[in-house]
Amino acid sequence: MLEAAEYTLPGIKEDGGLVNAFVRYTPVAKKTATPWAHTGPQVALFLLHGVAYHKESWLPTLEHLFEIQNATPTTAFTIVEAWSMDSPNHGRAAVMNDHLLQAFPGGVAGTQWARAVNLFLKSGLIAPGTTVAAIGHSAGACILVQATDGHPLDRPPFSSLIMVEPPMITPEMLKRGREENAPLIRAVDAARARKDIWPSRAAAKEWFAKRYPWRRWDPRALDLYVEYGLRDLPSATYPDKQGVTLATTRVQEVGGYVHYEDSFAAMERLKVICPAMPVHCIFGSVIDINPIEAQMDIANEKVGRKMRSIVRITGAGHLVVQEAPRNLAVAIWGILHEEYHQSALPAATSKL
Repeated sequence: MLEAAEYTLPGIKEDGGLVNAFVRYTPVAKKTATPWAHTGPQVALFLLHGVAYHKESWLPTLEHLFEIQNATPTTAFTIVEAWSMDSPNHGRAAVMNDHLLQAFPGGVAGTQWARAVNLFLKSGLIAPGTTVAAIGHSAGACILVQATDGHPLDRPPFSSLIMVEPPMITPEMLKRGREENAPLIRAVDAARARKDIWPSRAAAKEWFAKRYPWRRWDPRALDLYVEYGLRDLPSATYPDKQGVTLATTRVQEVGGYVHYEDSFAAMERLKVICPAMPVHCIFGSVIDINPIEAQMDIANEKVGRKMRSIVRITGAGHLVVQEAPRNLAVAIWGILHEEYHQSALPAATSKL
């Protein structure tokens, strides 16, 4: 069982003053259970979501992760809290920033989100004495890599970084992807044409449940998307409409996909941080968004991007957070054990 608490931080004026929204999850021991015991180093997780999603996307994975911790006695480490953050134009943050976001028709740049991450890291909100392990899904992985920029390499902001399906490519890959109309390119057109108004959340859920990719999701993930990925109307985009719409507008979603410079910058930055801190990759076994050549290049040891480990989640694709939260939790738990010099769980690492 997890307790959730919402937090906000005022945004950076130079970045438009966009409000930043967070949720802190902490474990709650059952009354009949042994009181929660903090053993070994105390770890705080910090998590970012992908484009078009929201900070609560991580809740099913975190619920499974804390269940594993409860069922697996260890003195190696203890996860004491998990912080998840909305991009300023996603989820609850998008609702709070509704009118301010009209000034960003090209979307929020990754550097803006990365600066907001560092604002949080300096806020004093993270439990004192903890070490921070960062986990990013899709675009969130790129942002976490960018957030290390400016930090001394001997004092990185995170004790380790776990990248889940990072969509990192080079300019050459982007050129080839455009020529071949690759899935990552088609996502832009899909976002521009996406249905984004329903009469109610119930109607929206019924619509999603029949269509790809939502029909592949864990039921809990879909429920959370209907709750947090949608917002009530009217909005700044639809001031004369009723019902519900996407919290992340189509314009902002497209902006998230076409900021390719974030992907390029992350690929270059990995060359610098991989020798300085543990970096891990988790991929789905289904190749649906990230081409295998891009995955291999992310882990190209010849240019300095040496991963501490690489894990594949069987049967899941790019949206592994939504499709296989339990298996993802097992993989994350195994990686954390590796970081704290304990034997990993059966989900052993494997090379590409």
